[in-house]
Amino acid sequence: MTLRLKTSAARFYYNNFSPTRHKIVRIGDTEFCVRPDNYVDRNLWVHGGFEKRQMETMRQAASQVSFDAFLDIGANMGLYSCIFGTDNIVPHIHAFECDPRNLYQLYGHIAMNKLLNTVTVHAMAVGDEAKDVSFTLAPDNNSGKSGVSDVSEESGQTITVRQDTIDNTLPLSGKTLMIKIDVEGYETAVIKGMADTLRNNRCLIQMEILEEDNNPVLPLLAEAGYTSIKQIAKDHYFTNMELAL
Repeated sequence: MTLRLKTSAARFYYNNFSPTRHKIVRIGDTEFCVRPDNYVDRNLWVHGGFEKRQMETMRQAASQVSFDAFLDIGANMGLYSCIFGTDNIVPHIHAFECDPRNLYQLYGHIAMNKLLNTVTVHAMAVGDEAKDVSFTLAPDNNSGKSGVSDVSEESGQTITVRQDTIDNTLPLSGKTLMIKIDVEGYETAVIKGMADTLRNNRCLIQMEILEEDNNPVLPLLAEAGYTSIKQIAKDHYFTNMELAL
C-alpha cells in the first residue's frame, strides 16, 4: 500500500470508526499522545515518525561531538525534544513554543516520558527583541504552521504572546549547542536575537528556510562564521565546527 493510500485509509478509519479522538504512538522508547486529524500527529500515527532524515542527521552529529544542550526553537508538540531526551542524545534541552495548543501536548509529552528534569519549556516566542507580538494561529489540523503575524502566511485567529531573545533567555558561553529552528519564516529575527550565543559557542543549527532566494538570514550566519554543510528539503544545516554530515 502506498503512503498516500495508507494515510487515506487511516484518516477514513479515524473519522468514521475510531472510539477516541487521540491515540498513543511509540517511536523507539518515546511515547506521544497524538490527534490524527493534525498533520504532524498523523505522520507519527500513520508513518511512524516525522522528519526522520533530519533527526538521523542530528544523531549522526551527536556521534561525533558531545553536545551540552539542545535548543528546540519552535518545538511544536515536542517530537525532537522528547526523542532526544529519552535517547540521551543531549543532557539538557530547552524547548521554545508559544502556540497554546502545541504547549498542551508538549507539557504532556514531557511528563509522559519522564523528562521533567531534562526538558525546560519556555512558553514564549523567540525573536530579535523583548516585546509582545501578534501571533496567528493556524487551523487545528495543521497547528505547526502557526507563526508571528508579520511573516505568517496563515489567516485566522490572532493572539498576543510574549517574545524575547535567546541571548536574553539563555546567556550561554563556551558550550557546544545543537539548535533546531522551525519558526515559519521568522528565522531572521531569531538569528538576530542570538548573535552572542552564536559567537560565544560552538553550534550546529538545523533551520527551516521557506524562502531561500535572497533570504537575509544567510549573510547573517556567514558573518557570524557559520558555513552551510547540508540541506534536507527545506531544512538547512550550518555550523562553526568541523562536522562530517
